[in-house]
Amino acid sequence: MQLKRCIRFLISLCIACCFSIQSFSQPNITIDYLLNRIETHQLKHDNYFIEGVFPSYINAARKFKIKKEDNTIFYNTLIAYVLKDNYNQFSPVQKIICDSIIAGSNRAAVFFKNKTRNTYNFWRTDTAIRFNYSWWLPVFKGRSALPDDMDDTVLGFLMNNQNKDSAEALHRFMQAYINNAPPLKTTYKIYAYDSAYSTWFGKKFPVVFDVSVLCNVLSFVQQYNLQWTKADSASLQHIVTAIQRNDIVKHPAFISPYYANTSIILYHIARLMSIKPINELEIIKPQLIQIANNRLQATSNMLEKIMLLSALIKWGQQPPPLHISEGDLKKMEQNNLPFFIGNIPSYFKRGMKGKFINLRLLMYNHYCPAWNDCLLLEYLLLSNSL
Repeated sequence: MQLKRCIRFLISLCIACCFSIQSFSQPNITIDYLLNRIETHQLKHDNYFIEGVFPSYINAARKFKIKKEDNTIFYNTLIAYVLKDNYNQFSPVQKIICDSIIAGSNRAAVFFKNKTRNTYNFWRTDTAIRFNYSWWLPVFKGRSALPDDMDDTVLGFLMNNQNKDSAEALHRFMQAYINNAPPLKTTYKIYAYDSAYSTWFGKKFPVVFDVSVLCNVLSFVQQYNLQWTKADSASLQHIVTAIQRNDIVKHPAFISPYYANTSIILYHIARLMSIKPINELEIIKPQLIQIANNRLQATSNMLEKIMLLSALIKWGQQPPPLHISEGDLKKMEQNNLPFFIGNIPSYFKRGMKGKFINLRLLMYNHYCPAWNDCLLLEYLLLSNSL
């Protein structure tokens, strides 16, 4: 009897060892591995993609597909932001790769820059393009498919290392693109009189608020230590109110139409707060941490977990580590959660806007495998700093 027990124990031990060896035999997802993978994505170019642009894709359904390719500078600006923000954590060899990625992004950015002012467009400005979503929306066809936007402009500005004088000039220019004719019809009534920034620079384009875009704008202001304006303060108050009212949880697609997900909004807020403390946001940080922890418990999406964990670390928390294998990486690159959404109903008046958003009509999901890799890279760098 004793012998049988010993045999069973030895068999169980052998099986456990086999599984243990198998689980650790997969290559580790390291900083070097991810940097090289991101650089490889950028090197991919063909008859469609501009050299230096990270390939991205559009799908009306919320599912990753590579059928509809998209040239945009947006993901380059995001990746450059992460690399520059964490630059001091990289080794000398890794910094060379970072410099190469950023330099390639800046070369590609000229195709998306306004020819007469220091602003950027989501899509290329050097040639006429057809609207990338639906051929049957003729109002958007032609050279000016969309006006330049705050998001790409401030992120592009941070990517190309322009000086403070240029930043101040851009900041002055931005003051003309706010909600200066209230009440605003594209948002809830409580926000209708906010003198916050619009997402768009177009004079004839509807003013649209997006909490995540406003976080990026204020990140630009904070990074360059610019003097705050009334529009900056109004934008901050808009963000604070959206948090206090719990709209970032209850109505994320309405108050952040181009990001449209609670976890992605939290990621933007945490990134803004990590630059330097903002008292109004520090006061409600416990609420943000609670929301993030609740979302972390509720989601099984790997990409969403990574953004939430990064946000929590930036808020001074020490969440449990997330283990990712090489097999998980491919699934994450092709994750069905879109970081960015082309949200046409965002321009509509609030009643119609709400109905279209609830039905997910005229909403186009953007995917970029390289950016998903970069989100994981950022998480690993943050984890290493704990």
